[in-house]
Amino acid sequence: MTTVEEHYESVKDIYDKEDFLSEIKLKGEKYGGLFNDDLVAHIIVAEEGRNESSITDTCDLRPGEAATVTGRVVDLGVLRTFQRKGGQGKVRNVRIDDDKGSVKLVFWDDDTERVGDDIVMGCKVTIVNGYVQDRGYGLQISTGKWGMITVNDGGEKD
Repeated sequence: MTTVEEHYESVKDIYDKEDFLSEIKLKGEKYGGLFNDDLVAHIIVAEEGRNESSITDTCDLRPGEAATVTGRVVDLGVLRTFQRKGGQGKVRNVRIDDDKGSVKLVFWDDDTERVGDDIVMGCKVTIVNGYVQDRGYGLQISTGKWGMITVNDGGEKD
């Protein structure tokens, strides 16, 4: 069984150690002490979409669903700007590959600035609770309203 320490490694970019241990205590009390700390930590990690069993392969993505996907950046795409009500918008389509397929990862507006900063060729990223769409050009995933992107390891900076 995975320990609290091992689970913490999966979410240390979200929680500091004290907060993680406090969350374990609170959830443990919520469940009336029925579960040990290791199992409660597993529940927290799963709720954050960081449990390996909650990661969807790109070949299994379906439009209209939320998904957590991990992949390596294989194409940084091109930054495009466009006009919309209220000003100028920006979009950048990055392609990630998970060895079972690939998917377009869409960055909008201020998030496009992450590409070239911490999102670089070859880095491994996880999209947690991303929103999957098919706009007629193949599947794409973006953070939507509730998702987030984390960089799991670095790649090559130019």
